[in-house]
Amino acid sequence: MFELSKPRLSRMLRGRLARSALVAALGVVCGLGLAGQVSATATTRDVAAHGFWIPGDLHVHTIYGHDTCITPTTAWDYTKPSRSARRSCPEFYTWGFPPVDRLNEALQRGLGYVAITDHNNVVNQTDPAVVAWEKAHPSFVSIPGYENSQAGHVQMLGARSCYGNHGPTKAVVECDATPKDKSVQGMRELADGLRRHGGVFQINHPSDMNWLHAYGRRVVPDSIEVWNIGPWAFQHPLPSANDNNFSLRWYDGFLRRGDQVGITGGSDSHWRLTDSVQGIGDPTTWVYVTQRTIQGVLDGVRAHHTFVSDLPPSESGAQMYLEADADHDGRYEAIAGSRTTAGAAYRVRTANALPGSILRIVTDEGTVLEQLPASGSVTFRPGAGGIPAAKRFVRTELLETDGRQLRTGTCDKVIGSQTTLCRDDLLMESLTSPIFIRSPEA
Repeated sequence: MFELSKPRLSRMLRGRLARSALVAALGVVCGLGLAGQVSATATTRDVAAHGFWIPGDLHVHTIYGHDTCITPTTAWDYTKPSRSARRSCPEFYTWGFPPVDRLNEALQRGLGYVAITDHNNVVNQTDPAVVAWEKAHPSFVSIPGYENSQAGHVQMLGARSCYGNHGPTKAVVECDATPKDKSVQGMRELADGLRRHGGVFQINHPSDMNWLHAYGRRVVPDSIEVWNIGPWAFQHPLPSANDNNFSLRWYDGFLRRGDQVGITGGSDSHWRLTDSVQGIGDPTTWVYVTQRTIQGVLDGVRAHHTFVSDLPPSESGAQMYLEADADHDGRYEAIAGSRTTAGAAYRVRTANALPGSILRIVTDEGTVLEQLPASGSVTFRPGAGGIPAAKRFVRTELLETDGRQLRTGTCDKVIGSQTTLCRDDLLMESLTSPIFIRSPEA
């Protein structure tokens, strides 16, 4: 087992422990056991010579929104295209960050890209401070886009203006109103219009149920944000209204019927008040790219070449690389998002996994838990050695021991059955998009 340097160990412990206060409290109530010592594991070399992995955050907010303020007393008037328009701040605790501060934070946390996606507007993109920052940091990728408040929230990654049902418009504010047709067909057209310009259409935090009630799985996105806001344990009822386990199960429904959709995570970071546990990169989405550009990142997400880490690189977040070897020559040529053949061999490599971590292998035929060895690397074949068979996909999750069995038997009696924290996973470290399996005729 490799050893960590003291500075790296300190960063990892600081990041993990700072975000574990809720989990520790649940441990007192529900008998949760926490892992202690931290260790590094496998190498993070790239599987393909022509590309590389880049870490970032696909869901970040600034002062330009309806639910953030410039100061505790002043807010931007989101109905007007001018950045100087003002209104009173309705809630002092929603004091947010200027866009350039978000970019600096992303850089400090070791990220290589960030998507600033304010609600229903793109005015941050023309902020002079942002334009100057981007020129001064040409190797950092600033992804344009906005969060579109339809029936449920969708991420319009790559958008530089508001989109209607048939493509971009001249509008830059109140983008939620530009799609006039909000039917299932209208949402499909909205997604296709964005894709025609190289963008990515993503469903955000689907556990809020609004999207599900309106569209269900009748609109197929490019990606789904299954991990929303900080630690996986931040779920209903506090401190978040999300249920990441539900989002992940709903996502699997697309995969089981044969849709190819990728996994992402996003901090959904809004306010200074919550930045210590919901800062940029909490969680981090790693994207495999062939070029360090806006289109390079968007193409990587569209191709589902993604995995999600609990923490940013500056805090030694866990990394997990799922790979497949179709012809059993020992060269693992497929990565998350790729397509491979039935009967392929698979490998999982990890970095920064905690000792005692559990690997969950998920296929369309079943699920199995395996202890992650000290090497941080696992090889397996679906349908052999207790691993479920796979006809459509294979994906993986990395979890810490969280006392789930004990919680499911005692937690409801202590804090009430209305919470998901009694039954859901609490300590997710990383999870990957699937490797898809080609049908024999494909």
